[in-house]
Order: sequence, then C-alpha cells, then structure tokens
Amino acid sequence: MHKHLPFHRIQKWGGKYFEKTSLKALGFRLQLGHPADGRCLLPERAHNDSFVVIDADGIHEIALDYCGCAQSIPKVTQLLRARLFPSTNTYPQTAATFRVLETFQMLSFTSKISGFEFYRALSQRTDNTGTETPPERYHAFMHMAREWRHVHLLKRFAHGHSSSGARGTQEGECAVVCPACPMPGVNLPENWKLHPQSDQWLYSLFIGIDANFQLKRMNVSDDHRDPGLNHGYAYLVEDSKYQAYLRQFGETMQDEKSSCHNHDAIKSANIRGGRGTAASGLGTVECSRHDMKRPTSVGDLQKGERYVNMDYFFLSSLRWNTLSRIVISYDIACQWSKKLVQRCSVYPDNPISNSQELDLLFVVPKFHLPAHVAICQIDYSFNLLPWVGRTDGEAPERGWSAANAVASSTSEMGPGNRRDTLDDMFGDYNWRKIMVIGVYFLRKAEEAMTARQEHVDAFIEFDVALPEESAVEWTKMCLAWEADQTKPNPFESKSKVLSDTEVRLQLAQDDQEDLAKDRVTSHFDITPGFFIYQGLEIEAQQQRLTLETAELGAHSTALQRAKVLERSNALRRRIEAWIQVQHFYVPGVALIRARLEANGGGKPVAVQDIDLFLPSQTHETVTYSLLFLRLEWQLRYAHAHTVLNDLRGQLLMRSMMYKSKERHSRGQRQQTRSTKLLGNVSAKINNTAERYRHIRTALVSLATPLVEVSWERELCVLQDSDLLGLTSLDDDGPEGRKKLKWIWTVQGTGANADASGADALRVEWCKARARAHRWQEECLLLQEEMRRVIATFKFQARWWHRIAQDSEQEALTSQQTIASLVELELKAGEIVREGKVAYAYRQAAIRKQIWRYCEDMWKGVSERLRAMEGINAQVLVEHRPVVPDVVSNTT
Repeated sequence: MHKHLPFHRIQKWGGKYFEKTSLKALGFRLQLGHPADGRCLLPERAHNDSFVVIDADGIHEIALDYCGCAQSIPKVTQLLRARLFPSTNTYPQTAATFRVLETFQMLSFTSKISGFEFYRALSQRTDNTGTETPPERYHAFMHMAREWRHVHLLKRFAHGHSSSGARGTQEGECAVVCPACPMPGVNLPENWKLHPQSDQWLYSLFIGIDANFQLKRMNVSDDHRDPGLNHGYAYLVEDSKYQAYLRQFGETMQDEKSSCHNHDAIKSANIRGGRGTAASGLGTVECSRHDMKRPTSVGDLQKGERYVNMDYFFLSSLRWNTLSRIVISYDIACQWSKKLVQRCSVYPDNPISNSQELDLLFVVPKFHLPAHVAICQIDYSFNLLPWVGRTDGEAPERGWSAANAVASSTSEMGPGNRRDTLDDMFGDYNWRKIMVIGVYFLRKAEEAMTARQEHVDAFIEFDVALPEESAVEWTKMCLAWEADQTKPNPFESKSKVLSDTEVRLQLAQDDQEDLAKDRVTSHFDITPGFFIYQGLEIEAQQQRLTLETAELGAHSTALQRAKVLERSNALRRRIEAWIQVQHFYVPGVALIRARLEANGGGKPVAVQDIDLFLPSQTHETVTYSLLFLRLEWQLRYAHAHTVLNDLRGQLLMRSMMYKSKERHSRGQRQQTRSTKLLGNVSAKINNTAERYRHIRTALVSLATPLVEVSWERELCVLQDSDLLGLTSLDDDGPEGRKKLKWIWTVQGTGANADASGADALRVEWCKARARAHRWQEECLLLQEEMRRVIATFKFQARWWHRIAQDSEQEALTSQQTIASLVELELKAGEIVREGKVAYAYRQAAIRKQIWRYCEDMWKGVSERLRAMEGINAQVLVEHRPVVPDVVSNTT
C-alpha cells in the first residue's frame, strides 16, 4: 500500500507503545519515471541520497531515485509527473506536493494565513517535541508557493496553450474580469451604438476610486533582489512603467487646495506611511456596481493619496475602454475632477486626452457624501443624478475590508513577492464574486422590484396632492438640470432660515461690535445674548428631564434611576450658576424668587419645576430691557422652525411605518412589535408638538412689546389635526377633502413665507421623483447586467472551446510531421497535448455550467424587471404630463 502512499507517517510497535519511524528507515525508496510497481534498469539516486518533501501531513525526508534510462525524461519533469513541485530546476533537493501547495493557497485566501504560520504548523505537526526538528525549508517552500501561484495564473488564462507562452502575456490579460460590466465585442449587442440615445446610459461603465493606508509595505528588499513574476499581468500596474511615470510627474504635478471640507484623503496627500516605509498604501480603481478589481488598476502609494498616483491608476484602468459614458465615484471627486482634463493633457497619450466623445460623470459615494459641504451633497449625489440607478459607490471599501486581513503579512514582503501575492488575492476575490453572482443578482432584482413599486406609488400619492401647474413647472426644471448640470438645480433650496446656532453666531458678532465701540455694560464674562441662549437651553433640559422622570415607572432599575438623578444634579448646579447671572442683569427677579421661597416654607423644589423667569414669562411684572426681549424673540423664532423641521421628519417616519406595517406585518408577534414602534414614534411627535406650542406661547408674549405682527401667518397655532404626514397617509378623512397641512408649507420668514414654503415643497417633490427614477433605473440596469453576465460566460465558453479544438488540430498535425521522433518523446508530447485539450474543454464546461445555472435561477426575472407591473402607469399618464418621465424607459 505504501508504494502508492509514499508520504504517510509511519509508527511501529516497540513493545510497550507505538514509536515514530519513517518509510525511509524501513528501506522504502520512491522511484520516479516508472509506475509504482515498475522496475528501473538504471535508477539514479537523489543528491546525498536525501530528499525533503513538504506535504500536508508534515515534512518528510525520503529516499528518492530518478530514472536514468537512456530514454528518460528530465528530472524536473519526473518530479512534476509524480505531483511534486521542485524548489529549483537544477539538482532539486526539496519539493512540495501539489496537495500542500493547493491547501496553502486556499487557506491564504480564506483564513488569510501567512506562509510562515503555515510552515510552522507543518513543522510542529511533524515533530511537536523539539527533539527531532525537521529540516528547515521555509524559504524554499515560499519560493515554490510563489511559483505555484504564478504558473496557475498563466494556466487559467490559456497561456499554456499559447505558442508564445508566459513571455507573450500582455498587461491585464490574467485578470478575472467582471462579467456584468459592459465589454464591447464580448457582452454588448453588435449594434449597441446604434440603439436609441435614450438607451445608451445602459452601457455606462461604473468605476470607483479609493486608497487604503493599511496595506503598507516596509522598506524591505528591493526589485533587484526580489523581482516580481507578474509584470502587470493581472491587477497591479506594471512597476517599471509606473516608476518612470512618477519620476517624470511625481514632483511637478501639485495637488490644488480644497474648496470642500478638509477630508482625510486630502489631508493625507503629503503624509508618508511612517518611518521605514516604502509604500504608504494602495490605490485602486474597480467596478463600483459589482465590487470587482479591474485589470491594471491597483498600485502603491508613496506619499499619501496624491492626485498624480490616482490619475495613473484611473488612466491605466481605462486603457482598453471603448465606452463613451463613464460614471466615476471617488470620495473626493468634487476636488479631484476639477482639473483632471488639464492634468491629462500633460500626461502621455491617455484615454481622456485622446477622446473627445467621453461623457464623464463624477459622483461621491453615498456614505462619504454627508461629510461634504451642502453644494457637493447636491451636485455629486448618486440619489439625485440621473442614469445611475441605485449605485452607492462604496464597492472599494468592501474590497478593502477583505484585503486588510493580509496587511500584516504583506507589509514585510519584498516588492515583487508582495505584488504577486496581492494579484493572487485579488483574483480569488473576483472569482468568489462570480461564484455567488446568480444569488447576488436575484436578491438585488427582488429588492429593486419591491422598492420600485413602493417609491413610485409614494411619488404618485405626493404628486396628486399638488397643483398641476406646479408639477409641470418642477418637471421642466428637473429635465433641464438632468440634461445640463449648469442649469438651476431643482434640489437646491433658495430660502434661508436661520437656525439657533446661526442666531447665536449673529448675537456673538453683535457683541463683538459692541466691544469694538466700547459699549460694554454687561456681565464681565457672559453677554446678554449668551445669557438668554443658556436660559433657553436650561428650559429645554428641564423639559427632557420631566419626560425621563415620567418614563422611570415603578419597575425601573437602580441604574436607570441613578442616571436620571445624576442628570438632575448636574442641571441643578447649572441653574444655580445661571441664576446668579440673571440676578446681576435683572435684580427684580431676585425679589420675586425670594418671595416665592418664603411663601413655600422653604420646601425643596424639583429641578424640572424651578422657575427661570425668562423675559417671555415675566416682562409684564419685571422690567426687562427691550434688548433681552429682542434676544429671546430671535432665538425662540429660530427654535420654532427647528422644532417644526423635527416634527416634519417624525411625521414622515410615522407615515412610512404605517405603510410598512400594512404591507409586511403578519402575525401577532409582528403586529405587536409594529404597534410598539409606532407608539414610540407617536410619543415623540406629541412631545415635539408640545415643545412647539410652548415656544409659540412665548412668542405671543413677546410679540406685543416688540410690535411683531406678521409672524402669526407663518407660525400658526398647532392643532392635533395638523399632525399628519406629507402625503396624508395617516389621515382617515374623506379622500376628496384631504389637503396639505400648514406645517408642510412653512420654511420662510415674514412676507416670503409662501414662496419659501413652495420652495420646500418643490425640493421634497423633486426628491420623491428622483427616488422613483433611481429605482426604475436600477430595475432596467439590473436587467441589462443580467443579460451581460450570461453573454460573457457564453463568450468565454466559446473561447475555451475554440482553444480546445485548436489544440486537437495541433495534435493531429504534430503526429503527421514528427514521425522521426523516438517513441517515448512522441508519447510524452501526446500526453501534454491531451492535457491541454482536456483542460480547455473543462474550462468551457465550467462557463457553460455557470450560464445555465444563472439562466435557471433568473427565469422570468428579466421580464419582470423590464415590465411596469403594479405601478398603474395608465392612471399616471392620464393624470399628469410628467408621468411618462417617471415610468418610461426612454425619457
């Protein structure tokens, strides 16, 4: 049996227990070049009669004989035929089994184990006592593993079938490409450029750009001592060209100053990776819809996230692009895109400078967008820009999360080894995406169809509540802006409402002017404006403490009571300090407070019940100057708008929850949970409404002495009947009598309240329309991508099938032309050719299996994605001329 299992670990009975031994000690010799039961006439012993084999069971020293017959094949070939990968081509003394190399490669993909840890585990499995340490072959094993990765990379892309072999490999040829991305000549219709202009957006290329500063490389070794085996064959750019580019443009191309927030990507542009670091991280350009690395689009960063580096990866990624529309997402797209064309005009020949037909759309990933200034959040939003579907642009971040696990092991590698390892890792990452592509698109499609129905219905309901002339005008604005982003942006609000923080800033600026003019008559530390601001903050904290105390209940825990008591004590100290300032400014309040304390007999008062005697409460009995009344008015007025904004958000949330409960909640458990959640939101709405009523009462009190009259048309009395959602989803009244409540038309001040209310409605209507559009676009885009996936695998299957047939034809030709060769050499050549043919047919079968698997899983889904089921399109068309804009595939 051990003739066929030469690397088994052997034990023998020593009389009292089993002792470790080896096949070599028992006299076994492994004969290469012949069948296991065959005889070799001239066996040739391995060097020093000791050969080390690294296997998944451990590290073995064996006795090995090569075949020395006259017609024997080379020693390296003999090892490979025995499924042993030699450490060198000349006089090898070490080899690794195919099994252990496959195991290590798979573990490095899944568990991200390092080569050192894997070899140490093999060593300890061989001997865990320290008394019979196996031969040290760690460096030889790492060389074999690296060559194994490289040979398999070339084999998977048919370079074993090519007459030019590895030397004929072109840049990017060995990358696993995204099958859903558009590739002319592979998965696009032959006449796709002749399709209607309204359909051309379906053939857009979506790419995402990002950098990662965890994947550093320490200053270990260099390219002379550790050259790479992959010269830009897969995902990392070809290093010699990249370094030449950096030497030419690295110092001359300076990054411009940011006009947006100071993002980390901009701040780190001139930051090096740290002491002893050769590369501060990696930059990448990848498919932003399907999260797959693109060919020749990854490279090292030397000094932060400089534009010159990211430009190279971007242009390298587009080297073979023939598409006209490219959607580019980057977390600093608002800055990087400004002078991109200008920078490209300086670089060597590139796709941007050479093409006048490119339509570049720059966007910021959804998660990163809130960190930008307000204007960027409108101009670079995936949610608002047309023809992008529901892309989020965050694919590079998901890719980095998988790659960061190898950061510790790759950081200490030489430059060539690191590039080869990362290429292999990224190839596995892309292939794992392909393994689940059927389930991925099915899940995305089901989600998109449900959401499309939901958001189009929501838009219809919003739309029918508005005057027809408004909807028509706003539609024209949207269409004009979508065609040309220089036109007025319909999502940008023109009205301006001061928040309480802006009012506070304005008050501080007024105090600064008083100081400059020596008009200082106030407290030495706290100005009148800040004094009133603090008083209103304390009042709000008292109201929150009242709610928290009421929520404790009889069964509250000791921790809950302790937290409320701690907040109560802190608030009491703050009130006492504030009262001292109040008595300085308004001594009359001290007399009122002393009289109340005397009448109360000195009984303690709860913190939330302490009277603050603000100007709105006591200006009729205590002499407050008009300055204090004006200050409180300004702050209360801003607070009223802030609270109304909060109230609108809570009402929208409740409306959506009602709708979700009606559609999805089934069974007692879900109904109970939904009811509880709705109760919590309703409680928040009631509390916010009470805050508004309290603020309005204060404004009424202050309006008379300040002679304010126009504000009541804007900040109306809030009735319970006004607490309805924007689309009246929770209104039980007759359908014909429903109308928008006043709280949804308020966002201005004074005389322009009506105009600003309409402005706010326009923004909300445009956003609702954009949501309906994006989900409809997503459905159409998914349908096209699913078609492209099947077309890609059909193309690849045909490609491999053609290679198999060419190899078969080559075998027939060879048999006819090399009859003069000796029989053994002819047989060896036939074996290799048979292997090529079988491998090609197997690869073709794998692609065929994937496309049929996807076809079966997606049966009927494409038709549902393209259709408009359940959206009641006919009603829309009859109702408004804007509706074809929402539901049509061509506008």
